[in-house]
Amino acid sequence: MHKICVAVIGAGGKMGTRTSKNLVKHSDKYQVMLVENAPKGIESIHGRGLEVTPIEEAIEAAQVVIFAVPDTLIQKLSAIYVPMLKPGTGFLILDPAAAVAKELSLRDDCTFGVAHPCHPSYFLDQDTKEARADRFGGDGGKQDIVMSKISGEDSVFALMQETARDMYAAVHAYVMTSEQIAFLEPTLVELLGATCLYAMAETVEEAERRGIPREAAVSFLTGHIYNLSANFLGYIPGKPPVSDACKVAIGLGNRLVLREDWKEIWKDEVLNKVIATMLHPENPRI
Repeated sequence: MHKICVAVIGAGGKMGTRTSKNLVKHSDKYQVMLVENAPKGIESIHGRGLEVTPIEEAIEAAQVVIFAVPDTLIQKLSAIYVPMLKPGTGFLILDPAAAVAKELSLRDDCTFGVAHPCHPSYFLDQDTKEARADRFGGDGGKQDIVMSKISGEDSVFALMQETARDMYAAVHAYVMTSEQIAFLEPTLVELLGATCLYAMAETVEEAERRGIPREAAVSFLTGHIYNLSANFLGYIPGKPPVSDACKVAIGLGNRLVLREDWKEIWKDEVLNKVIATMLHPENPRI
């Protein structure tokens, strides 16, 4: 069987380690070349019992390049590495921000895409205790991924999809545009979801300060999040309504906790300003 040649650039970093780990396990299917120039990253790769491949050798051989570098460095580093690609290569980034901001270098003779994990949902049944303990995904815990083709050939993107599903150990890959992925992250899960959850965690600290046992506050909060998520997202048969008192509290929360214009985050111009600020926090746009 012909092996798929994959180069992981930034393989010694956090995302590079996570994304290369599963590919290395599929040694019958992939020839994986790990590229890293940071001393700590090289040490990490050697600590895994693996070797570092020079960038020129890896890019020359690779059919798919995984670009596992921080979003803030994609503009600078893609301008260096994309011109080195051989024609027909698939180039996969792990977050849509740089693509949406037009900071990713592109070529007409290569295919570019995005692949990002959904992480294990608490609505997915996990088969083992170890899988249930995998909060990030890809290490036994079932998860889905989202992908987009930025530009290039469908046949190459199909190979990139196969590679991404294996490197994230994904159940399903949802294919959409890069802009749609950006509305999932940062808009859905960071601007709104992470912000609200961080506030909830701070509120647990306040409950504890008021003498409520921390374990009780965490159990109460997470149990209600699970129940209400199932209710609001239609996972409870019959979609029973919440209590009238809860509806009143939600209305009050919209006034006391959320800004009245919070749905502005779903506007294209707001997304563009948010991404620009995330990639260049030294020059905030919003």
